[in-house]
Amino acid sequence: MQKNVTDMTDPGSKSRLLMIGLDAAEISLIDRWTRDGSLPYLKRLCERGAFARLDSTADWLVGSPWPTFYTGTLPSDHGLYHYLLWKPDIMTTTRPTPDWLPLDPFWRHLDKQDKRVIAIDMPLCYAPQAYEGVEISGWATHELLVPPDYYPPSIKDWIEQHHGTPQRDEEEYRLMTPQELLAIRDQLISMTSKVAELGCGLMQREAWDLMMIVFSATHRGGHKLWDLSGMAGEATQEQRAALESALRDIYSACDRAIGRLLETAGDDVTVFVYSLHGMGENTCRSELLPEMLAVILADTEHRPPQSLTKRVADRLRAMVPLMLRNTIKAHLPMAVQDKLTTYWRTGGIDWSTTPAFALVSDLQGYIRINLRGREAEGIVASAEDYERLCTRISEGLLSFVDADSGEPIVHDVVRSSEIYPQGKRRDDLPDLVVKWAHTPAAAHRAIRSDRYHVSLPWPTPGHHPSGRSGNHRPHGFLVATGPGIAPGTILEKAHILDLIPTVLDILGLAATPVQKGRALFSEKSGDLPKGE
Repeated sequence: MQKNVTDMTDPGSKSRLLMIGLDAAEISLIDRWTRDGSLPYLKRLCERGAFARLDSTADWLVGSPWPTFYTGTLPSDHGLYHYLLWKPDIMTTTRPTPDWLPLDPFWRHLDKQDKRVIAIDMPLCYAPQAYEGVEISGWATHELLVPPDYYPPSIKDWIEQHHGTPQRDEEEYRLMTPQELLAIRDQLISMTSKVAELGCGLMQREAWDLMMIVFSATHRGGHKLWDLSGMAGEATQEQRAALESALRDIYSACDRAIGRLLETAGDDVTVFVYSLHGMGENTCRSELLPEMLAVILADTEHRPPQSLTKRVADRLRAMVPLMLRNTIKAHLPMAVQDKLTTYWRTGGIDWSTTPAFALVSDLQGYIRINLRGREAEGIVASAEDYERLCTRISEGLLSFVDADSGEPIVHDVVRSSEIYPQGKRRDDLPDLVVKWAHTPAAAHRAIRSDRYHVSLPWPTPGHHPSGRSGNHRPHGFLVATGPGIAPGTILEKAHILDLIPTVLDILGLAATPVQKGRALFSEKSGDLPKGE
């Protein structure tokens, strides 16, 4: 049963850990802005602490880092790579549920070892379950599996009385005007301040051994404000100057929030500031992947297809302009949005003639083979057919280039079985992962394949159709200070899987056999992940 505690734990305890997540924060920006004085609190932590560049499962499956971190397992074991997952028994994508895809955050078990946790806005988790701690989910993050929730339920009234209602809103996948982009900047800065206030309030109200809080502004800000390729229309000189500094303004707000949390936590507390993946210019071409795949599957002898019959869903989708479609969708309930996304991608497919199809994705492209015996309506019958089809698709995708420069748009196509070891969920992953070329996708006018004698127009020349000027990079970071952590330490070959063992080591606890990785500040070591 939840206790309503008003006194903090012993402030002199060296086992307490404050973990501050800056979701999808980019270390190169932090390095630049700590050097120029824009991030004084982060600069002080970097000077006093240890640093690790973290390899991440985001390199191939961009939606996997958070569940990889909080379960301590690879995607081939936990199975979550996007908030909408392919379910082969019903031949559609759907949001995962605990009965189908159990996801077990490590902090929800620490009460059994007499450690008390406060967790705020941990992304991509199911609703908090009963345990001796406090957890607020979905208060100010767009990375949700379920609607916002509170544990214990009674904490909701206190939060609304002192800190207001949830601060999150829906991301709109469209080009935005300068005014709209600046409004996002202002909203993210305000939201960051309110999350910090909530974190400080709970630290003062509740006892804690592990305080976990995540700021999502660096994530959404990086997507929308990386550069101006997500902007619709023209900006005034004043607006352009404001937009060019908008992302730094957001990082500065997060830095101020870190300062407030550090002051509230007090001395002799170990502090982790971390990110599980980074951010850079948007290289995603997944918007065209279904058309690219259709061209490849229609080809028999390297002749241009005479016709590609469009599904009813494709014809309906084409009738509604992209920006209007995304605007309408953003204002619908979560369940309706999911159904609409699923319908656009797989609605009306004739599975009896479809050997492979593109899955929903945010950066890398995901392709699933319609395999007999695995998919309910599978048609690819044998292992040999599977191998031939994967090879054919991979070679075909590599033939696509920018129509003007001739530069390849696909860097690599890899099978999940080549990336991750066998695990209980590896068969749930995409069969093929398409890593796009490391060039900005917004620069396209069209893409072409001489192999198939086809040219496909880019939906928004000079811009990215999603409105995301930035997208993810595969490396995160950890800055750590506290008792026993030597200033200036540089940790080599660190991975996001090392975070749980390191947290547990700081708290004086042992990792479980399920959790991979190693404690970074201890001589104890576990196995490093393979294929990363």
